[in-house]
Amino acid sequence: MEEEEEDAFDSFDGDISEEPQEATPRDVLTDAEKNIAKILAESGIRFIDIEGEYLKFSLNQKITNGGGPTRWVFLPRSDVSDLRTQLNEGVHHHSEFMGIAIPNLGYLELAVQNNGLYVAPLPGSISRLSPEGVPDCRHSNGETSLPCATIGEAARRASRLHIQGGPGAPCLEISGVSPAGLLWSTRGRARPAPNFNAPMSLKIHFPGAMDQGAMESAARDIVSSLIYELDVRNGLRLRTLRWPSKSRTTGFNREAIDTFARYPETRVNSEMSTLFGFAGSVIENPPLSFLSYYQVLEFYFPAAVKRTALRQLGKELSDPRFSRASREDLLRILKIGERSLNATESSQLRTLIDECVRNERIESFFSEGSWADHFSKSGPIQGVGIVNPKNPQSSLASQVADRIYKIRNRIVHAKDDPKFEDVPALLPQSEEADALGPDIALARLLASEVILDSQTT
Repeated sequence: MEEEEEDAFDSFDGDISEEPQEATPRDVLTDAEKNIAKILAESGIRFIDIEGEYLKFSLNQKITNGGGPTRWVFLPRSDVSDLRTQLNEGVHHHSEFMGIAIPNLGYLELAVQNNGLYVAPLPGSISRLSPEGVPDCRHSNGETSLPCATIGEAARRASRLHIQGGPGAPCLEISGVSPAGLLWSTRGRARPAPNFNAPMSLKIHFPGAMDQGAMESAARDIVSSLIYELDVRNGLRLRTLRWPSKSRTTGFNREAIDTFARYPETRVNSEMSTLFGFAGSVIENPPLSFLSYYQVLEFYFPAAVKRTALRQLGKELSDPRFSRASREDLLRILKIGERSLNATESSQLRTLIDECVRNERIESFFSEGSWADHFSKSGPIQGVGIVNPKNPQSSLASQVADRIYKIRNRIVHAKDDPKFEDVPALLPQSEEADALGPDIALARLLASEVILDSQTT
């Protein structure tokens, strides 16, 4: 049932008639507004009240992060006609990114936002840019206009960057969000949409009607190239947003917490404390969160390797049969030193987990966690190995170390080499990135265990 509700607008391709009507008091809904309110209600946007020149709507609680605070959406009454026009043409959600598609018009609209915290507001950044050359396309010469007007008179007068395409190419425009931007808030009854209100959107208008899949495919490289050039040429850092997947909202078991705060007893390096805290603060970028926990582990590699080497050296030197005159005995001592100096990163990670992480903590992580098939061969992260606690051939610690290391490689290595075709880079905005939750939880456990071990050494 939820899937049917989720796609309420995707299946809407009807006609909202615009018949002449008598003057209506401004505090009463017109017939057109009632019609729009009814259609929006089918997708979980419920009409609440009239506030001046705006219609106030409430997003369904099932949409807003599982019962969080109510979110209000406002639609200027002057934009009801534009929204009606959009809906009459058949509005669908973009299959991958937060946005809409109107195949009948060859039109895509994607939410965009600044890619960073300490940047100028997006409308201001757009206002300082001008298209290269004099615009001479169907949108500028009066033949037609973009299919979707931006919300509100203020938005229409605000910043707008329109870049014409060549023969057969789509025109691009960054401007205020269109009325159908309301639909971005409704995608995801089963996959809660982020609390996001985009002030501007990227509009892609092809010369004619197109199949939605073909249109999205054709736009993908254009959008990627535009965002790259705006960054390099114009210093404008933008990003589109993917729809959140089901896996983004699962994969994190709630940890046992204590209700009593105490004076700190853990002695932790300030850099490690920063990395550990940072990993939790960037959970919206799962690969970066994973790498921050990995960096905590990496910090303790040398200490763990030296500890292992010293213990091995101690055993050799304490052996009653050890002889300083024996070439073989001295070579064993030398090999221990060489192994500690030349150990690969993967072997250092295995040593760290063997030395510093309690095996029972790893066992309980897999026995008590609700990970389903995440760590199995059918899991969502490909090419990183599996973890099977019942595997008699390999210890659980070794399996965990190998998987953590391979995920790290997929995140940091992006080699354009046929040898790596089977294991491509794990990109920030991807289904696999959204599915990293259980692996991040595992890396977090290992990092906390290693910090705990450092207290006793």
